[in-house]
Amino acid sequence: MSDQRQALPGCFSRRSLLCGGVRLVGAAAVVTASGTGATAQPKISRKAVAYQDHPDGEKRCDKCAHFQAPSACNVVDGPVDAQGYCKLFVPGRQTG
Repeated sequence: MSDQRQALPGCFSRRSLLCGGVRLVGAAAVVTASGTGATAQPKISRKAVAYQDHPDGEKRCDKCAHFQAPSACNVVDGPVDAQGYCKLFVPGRQTG
């Protein structure tokens, strides 16, 4: 048996194709995660998430990971109050 390696046609090696493929998958993941692509999820109605304009104890919108100051949410449709609350609350934002 011969120990010769077969090169792909042109100037591409298997290693360069693999690295290029990994970069392409990484770039696709960044675009998808940014939410600007066609895969952006529709927002949920305030009624469906039992939104209220007052906190539930320490749980309030301005402490939620989904909150976008001054009055928006990544998952709830329509304006939300920083002191509001819904059942999709996820702790994550630190307030001062």
